[in-house]
Amino acid sequence: MRISTSYLFRQGVNNMLDNQAALSRTQMQLATGRRILAPADDPTGSVQTLQLEDRLAKVEQYQRNADAAERRLSREEEVLRGMTNLLQRVRELTVQGLNDSNTAEDRRAMAAEVRQHLDALLASANETDVNGEYLFAGTKTDTKPFSYDAATGTYSYHGNSGQRFVQISDSRKVAVNDPGNLVFTNIDDGSGGNTDLLAIVKKVADDLEAGSPNGVSLTQLDNAMIRIDQTRANIGGRRNAIDNQRQMHDSFRLVMEQQRSQLEDLDYAEAASRMQQQLLALQASQQTFTRVQGLSLFNYL
Repeated sequence: MRISTSYLFRQGVNNMLDNQAALSRTQMQLATGRRILAPADDPTGSVQTLQLEDRLAKVEQYQRNADAAERRLSREEEVLRGMTNLLQRVRELTVQGLNDSNTAEDRRAMAAEVRQHLDALLASANETDVNGEYLFAGTKTDTKPFSYDAATGTYSYHGNSGQRFVQISDSRKVAVNDPGNLVFTNIDDGSGGNTDLLAIVKKVADDLEAGSPNGVSLTQLDNAMIRIDQTRANIGGRRNAIDNQRQMHDSFRLVMEQQRSQLEDLDYAEAASRMQQQLLALQASQQTFTRVQGLSLFNYL
């Protein structure tokens, strides 16, 4: 069999190129720390890695949803806590006003303070979250939920009864708001009927100003605070559910990260040893090619 000089030349070049490609790939692995640089390197491992990355991306989105839900519920709970404090002060003034030792002037001063708290309660019922969306408007988050009509002396609700839900896992949603009509209206008035929180406080102020405080207001204030406390307890339960779900996501994410590391991460010791072998192979192929280049019959004539 005759082997031409051109064949030997091409074979030498191909050997050098193959060795250079293998060495370059190993150097890239060491630079990136990744075993799989292209799907062809490990088709099965590449598919599994992509699946893990997709699941990790979903978990990350759920975690962001949970964080957003936590912030909104925390904001709502903060507002309700403040409203409870205001109502407790109104109750104290109501008890104080029932004392017959008060003068008419004393009760007018109390009424003035109650009206200040009433304004603060109205402002709280119309509070927004960090995104400027109303907390207690139901799903009508761009609508101011409560207003006061000075002509009729009444308060009106302009939101709806809807709740907004956020997905925090594949099978779990959590409500991130409580509509104002379910928190601040239809409160037991102590006589078989219903009234509203803002109307209760306004009646306290009106009665004090008129010098005729009514003990029924104490029952109504207590019922209003019970309603708010129930809402806060419900919020606390949702926040606990969010915390539990986040912990589950963290554990699941750790397991998936470990699996991805096993599939994708490079064994540096093995890669460094392989690079040394590839470097020696490249040097050998280069030396062999140099010798083949010098082979010619003219060298022996």
